[in-house]
Parts: sequence; C-alpha cells; structure tokens
Amino acid sequence: MQHDLLASLAARAVPLVFSLSALSASCSRGAPEPPSLDGTGGHTAAGDASQGSTHASGTAGEAATGASVPGDAGPGAPPDASEHPGDSTWRATGWLDRCQIDVADEPSKALPHLRWEQCPGNAPGCTSLVVDWDAGKYPKTASPSVVRWGDGYRVGLYFEHRGERRTGVYDADGRPLAAWRFRDLEPTVPAADPQPEYCIPTVPSVGHERVWLGAMRVSVGAPAAAYLVSGYDALATASQPIPVDALSQGLHTSDDTFALSGPGPGTINIYDRISNQAKTFGRQSGNDAPSFRQMYPVGDHALGLAVFEVGTSEGWIWNRRTHTIEPLLRAEPPRVVADIKSDGQTLVWLEAEPYSDDGLYGASSLWTSPFAATKADLAPKKRREGPIIGYPLSAAGEGFYAVYAIGEKVIHVYRLSDAHHWSFKTPPELFDIQDIAHVDSREVWVWVPGGIVRQAISELGPGDPAP
Repeated sequence: MQHDLLASLAARAVPLVFSLSALSASCSRGAPEPPSLDGTGGHTAAGDASQGSTHASGTAGEAATGASVPGDAGPGAPPDASEHPGDSTWRATGWLDRCQIDVADEPSKALPHLRWEQCPGNAPGCTSLVVDWDAGKYPKTASPSVVRWGDGYRVGLYFEHRGERRTGVYDADGRPLAAWRFRDLEPTVPAADPQPEYCIPTVPSVGHERVWLGAMRVSVGAPAAAYLVSGYDALATASQPIPVDALSQGLHTSDDTFALSGPGPGTINIYDRISNQAKTFGRQSGNDAPSFRQMYPVGDHALGLAVFEVGTSEGWIWNRRTHTIEPLLRAEPPRVVADIKSDGQTLVWLEAEPYSDDGLYGASSLWTSPFAATKADLAPKKRREGPIIGYPLSAAGEGFYAVYAIGEKVIHVYRLSDAHHWSFKTPPELFDIQDIAHVDSREVWVWVPGGIVRQAISELGPGDPAP
C-alpha cells in the first residue's frame, strides 16, 4: 500500500497526505475505507494543536532525517526574485535535499489574506472562506490547522497560488505571518527512465506557542521527509529537522508532541519535543502489535484507535513519562470503540456495533469520562445514543465534541458537560465533507473540497438535551 500511495502522490502531484489521516486506516486490515481528496470518499484529520515557545531542540543530522542542506541554501542565502509581479522575494530554507523550499521575505505579498463571507443559502452562523485567487483544481485547500487565538483563530493552511504549492501561517486577522513555497527540481543527471519526484508540503500545524512544519520528497525510488518545529517568532528561520523522516499519511500535534501516521500501514511515529526522542509503534514486520490509525496529542499524552486482526478496535494512550503506548478502554464485545478524542479535561468516545461491508459502523452510543491516563482511573458514563459513522471525522475542544455521520450527511455537536446536542449540514455548494478540522465552545470548522466552512454553535438553535 505504501508503494501505491507514493505512486498516487507522484502521479497526481497534489498534497494528498496533509490532513487525510485516514489514509493509514485504508491500509489497516478491517478498517472502514477513508475518503479521497477528490470528494469520492470519507476522512481525515483534525489539526489538534495545544500548548507550549522556542525552537525545537532536535539535533537530528542528515543520517537521522534523510535531509541534507545544500551549501548555498538556508535563510542567509541571497533572496530570489519571484517571476510573479507583486510577489515576495524568497530565500531557500535547505530543509530537504532535492526539494526547493523557499520562505517568503514578505508573507503578505506571497499569500492572499483570509476573508470570510456568509455561506450560500444564508444559514445562520455559517461563513465560508472566500477563494478569490487561482486555486487550481479541487480541492481548493487542504484541511486547515486551527488554534483559538484571543477573539479569533490562528490558522495553518495549504493551497495552490500563482501556480505553485504554498503554505502559510495566518494571524487572527487573516494576515499571513509566514509563507513558504514548494517546487519540484529537475533531475540533475539525465536517466533513461527518470522517476518523477515531487516536493509536497504538510499543512503548518499551529499551536498556542509553536508551529510544526514539514515537506516530503515523493518519488518511487528515493522518498524522504523533513519535519521542524518553531516558535512563532522564528518561523522564517526554522531549519533544524526533528529525528523523524517517515513519509506522512497524516499528522497531529500539540506544542510538545508530534504524532505522524506512517510510513507503513498501521504504524505511527511519536516525537517528544521535550526529550527530543522519537519512537515508532504499531504493526511492523515480525511483531504482533495492533495497527494504529492516528494518535491525537493532548497534554502529556496522545490518544488513538488500535485495530486488531479480527476487526475489533480499542482506545489506546501514549504517555510522555514512559514513552510507551498501552490500552486504555475497550467496549463490551461485540461492540467496538469507533472513535476517541479529548479536549484535555474529558475523554469522549463512541462505542458501536462493528462495521459492515459498506464501511459503516452500526448503531453507536456516546460515552465520556473525566480525563484519565490509565484504565484504573476511568469513570465511564454512557450519555446518549450516538450517530452512525464511517471512518471517524471528529474533533474535541473546550468542552465540545463534533463528529460527522456519513449516513445522514450531518455533523453532530455535543456539549460534554451535559451531552446536549445540536446538528447541522453544510450548504450543498460546500458539501462532500472531508474533515472536521476544529471545534471549540464557539465554532466548528469543516473542510470541504470547495474550501472551508465555519459554523457558530450559538446559531444552531436550542438543540436537544440528553434523555
């Protein structure tokens, strides 16, 4: 499956891996099929970002990261003038060998400012991203990374702009704080049968204090990747990769933890910024570990689903103190844990009947517990009946949980304190939901191929209380 993924990426030359954490699930035995970026399927990853400023203390060199820094590259190199009038000048970053990755000297010239307008149909509290630049083919963006910032939000975003792959970190006023462009390099040595190589960015993953950046060199013969972490005050000079070089099938971060799905089916890499240690977990050659879909960092832990040979799935947890991953919760058979998330204060999960051949779980129920890192400390409580889901598209934050019910084509929102419930649909013009990128006590952010939709929870009406 990994080879197929690389071939697909190379053939399409689009960033399929940014926020489609479900790609790893499609490789795991018995997992429901995720969606594709072209709108024919169903999932991926919310950019869960948390707290924590300074540069990463990572000391990975070329051998650890697969990245080398050309001698004439780096933030100190002379700027390159852009071929586009009014564009920024650019400086090479030197993140990854055979990838031309440049950082903008003037981000506001390199990227459009973010603007929002009332959604088609004028649904109360619904706004959508104004895509008034040449965004290329669908999707118009990748799933955004979002973090609450005062009265607004900071956002990490990818899109095509001026015919190039570009990413940016945006301030709460919609102004780009930093911008990068990613361009493919022509082979330096002619070959009888040259293999295409593409330089693919990851969406900048924003947190309260830090941002995680990344790029992958996608090729059949010599794939490689580099990931970095930086405080907001040093984004333009970030240059030191962390000791993880696997291609990403989806990643999630907090300020101090980086969790990447890949490189193989069912494996994950977790990097602890504080100790500068990285470790791989999951099904690998010669072991009997479960397959992991994604892990979602929260505080000093990370949560995710472990999928077993027989198709059962459980909630597992990673611990920063021990750098181990272990079971946390299991449903009473034959039911399975279909999703697990946390806002740092409360654990929330769906228990459901096992999925069927159509890729859907059966009837589900919503459960919560005060946050706990061990089975012994759990206090599970069934709150109400839940939706029927496929591959879980969901997010948790500030006491709220949002999840997409693919059968109904409805997004359900639950207040964790009392299990009060609301639901909504995105407008038909902005449908084919690919991800729930963020939820907090104010808004739900939804990624669709046509852009990004924001829904104010306060405008969803009275909702309905738990039975």
